Amino acid sequence: MTDVIIETHAPLLQARDIVKSFGPVKAVRSISLDVRVGEVLGLVGENGAGKSTLLSLMSGTLAPDSGELMFNGSTTQFDSYRAATESGIFRIFQHQALVPNMTVAENVYLAHEKAFTRFGIISQRRMVQKTQEIFDELSVDLDPTAELDSLKFAERQVVEIVRSLAQARLLGITHPVILHDEPTSALSREQIEFFFDFVRRIKNQAAQVFVSHRLDEIIELCDRMVVLKDGTVVSVQNDPTALTEKEIHSLMVGREAERHTRAARTNDETEPRLELSGFTGEGFSDISLQILPGEVLGVAGVVGSGKSDLGRAVFELGQGATGTLKVNGVEPARQGSRAGIRSSLGYVSNERHRDGIIAGMSVSHNISLPEIGAALGPVIVSGNRETTNADTAIKDLNIKAPGPDTLVGNLSGGNQQKVLLARWITLGSKLLVLDNPTNGVDVGAKAEIYRIIEGLTQQGVSVMLISDDLPEILSMSDRIVVMKDGKVTSTVAVDVTAPPSEVDLVAAMV
Repeated sequence: MTDVIIETHAPLLQARDIVKSFGPVKAVRSISLDVRVGEVLGLVGENGAGKSTLLSLMSGTLAPDSGELMFNGSTTQFDSYRAATESGIFRIFQHQALVPNMTVAENVYLAHEKAFTRFGIISQRRMVQKTQEIFDELSVDLDPTAELDSLKFAERQVVEIVRSLAQARLLGITHPVILHDEPTSALSREQIEFFFDFVRRIKNQAAQVFVSHRLDEIIELCDRMVVLKDGTVVSVQNDPTALTEKEIHSLMVGREAERHTRAARTNDETEPRLELSGFTGEGFSDISLQILPGEVLGVAGVVGSGKSDLGRAVFELGQGATGTLKVNGVEPARQGSRAGIRSSLGYVSNERHRDGIIAGMSVSHNISLPEIGAALGPVIVSGNRETTNADTAIKDLNIKAPGPDTLVGNLSGGNQQKVLLARWITLGSKLLVLDNPTNGVDVGAKAEIYRIIEGLTQQGVSVMLISDDLPEILSMSDRIVVMKDGKVTSTVAVDVTAPPSEVDLVAAMV
């Protein structure tokens, strides 16, 4: 395969004065941009800037209110995602759209089996052969016959990209458009480098758009960068490497990013809010630790270290686990998430779309869900109280929503996270288990979430902060426990004047 980049003067995909509203919410006000073969176009902006809406408009899952899309020089209108893919526009979602119990080759040609069918029988051999051919061309060292579930996450991301190229060729499309929608959010640094290498290798094959909240990734990978703010383009940068992260953030929000430094814990209560001793369950073993009132205990570790399993087990008060768990010095009589809520525990999962929000429900209904779920019997929720609680949360947490009846699915990722925090603040939870609470949110929303956590701890709320973001762990924690292979390998007290280094944490993690 050649590394020569194809230079194209004419854009492959163009957006011209695109406008899209959701009721009173103007998600995209008037956006114009070009996407070209031979480049990776970075798309940045705070949550709510219009990035995801724009990708949805490009990929056929939404129709614009006005404006036009042009593909290969012709005005087009996609009435579905399938129509967009059949024209050559593919979206790589943050949450993979693959079938784990099918082979790699079957996933590459998923929904296009007819091309390999004769007399009603699918030729697996020919499907594997075609997959191997494109793997060889792109220097992909994967087995087309392997079950997808046996691959690493980054390798599955590569399968999704190869699928876009393979299906485009099957449809006679020379150069597809590939829209990368936060594809690195669940990847380790090593996996990100593997993914980036592949994206660079296919630059002469496709026009690519890359969306990420991690500004260092935009600088590293992208050839050009479009900055969005409040649904409009505020800047186009032809050389992202010429800018610092602070300068990009300033373009996004009109100010420099704030660096959060946690104040020293001032709560003088010494009776632990949470005590674990010999705590053992699926994914972790023999965990002993304490969390004091008003303390943030950071939990660090690589993916698969058991930290997320531990957090979920704490919220469920040890359901399915052995060992000792005490809340305020007492072993709970019941276990499970309902019992956890009744014991004043709250939980924000690292998968907000799977275990957190209900997108088709309003802000007010989402906030009141734990109260309903924890009830021992039938419960009647006052509509007036529900609305009042939501109004208070919208104001106190600066949730950008027109009102309490707004569907949560219409909010940006950062505001969805604030709704999840609002649940437990409204209930008066005293111990919060937060698993990557700022994952997939922009730097501005991160700063607001940090301020919320800081304010809660000053009121005596305890926090177990589980995070893959080492700067977050270092800046937010009073103490840090490091996990590896399901066990705690070290516990570090954080001196705000001389915090431990990321190198020290990484050494304990690996």
